[in-house]
Amino acid sequence: MGFFGLIKSIEDLLYEVITWLVFYPRTLWRVIRHPLAMTAYSENEQGDAADEQYTDTLSPPLFLMLSILIGHTAESAAGVPVEQAKTALAKLLYSSEEMRLLFSSIVFSLFPLMYALAYLKRSALEIDRKTLRGPFFSQCYMGAVLALAMSAFTVMARNSDVHMMMGALALALLLLAVIAYIAVQAIWLKRHLALSPWRAGLLSIGTFGKTLLLLMIATPLLSS
Repeated sequence: MGFFGLIKSIEDLLYEVITWLVFYPRTLWRVIRHPLAMTAYSENEQGDAADEQYTDTLSPPLFLMLSILIGHTAESAAGVPVEQAKTALAKLLYSSEEMRLLFSSIVFSLFPLMYALAYLKRSALEIDRKTLRGPFFSQCYMGAVLALAMSAFTVMARNSDVHMMMGALALALLLLAVIAYIAVQAIWLKRHLALSPWRAGLLSIGTFGKTLLLLMIATPLLSS
């Protein structure tokens, strides 16, 4: 790459990063207001050419990663203690801020992945890289809001020793966010799989529970 090619790459990178200030809040507002419409939007965008996708919003995986970055920054500013690494794998995962963010992105990506798999397993589609991409991308929009809610809970709970009401409020908001997330997922599954409301609700609850169980099993193995 020549000098002018390097300058052009820097220009493109600068433009991309600075536009996040516009498109991140716009995407967040749209996901909070119309989560199901945004999943449909993402699914439709997957049919466009690569350079024509998500031109008026952030792509779902990028939106998820930026949400995790914002949550991580808020937790650091609030003085939330960092997990103490004990095993060799944990020391690698927590060796730097970049590795922590990468690991957090993988953790929160499990929610979109599990719901995408739950959909594909009950549809007529085979599970491969092509069929998984669409539902996974659309699920990243809702997963990002869940990640922000959990980070907000962590920050607010940090002050619960001083203000008991803050801890109670943090827990109530987290439970509300989780219930809303499961409910939206149930509607999404109902529409895509033509399930009854009860079956869709049970599938959504079960998928969320499986994901939590997977994280609860993995976390002690990484930190013990």
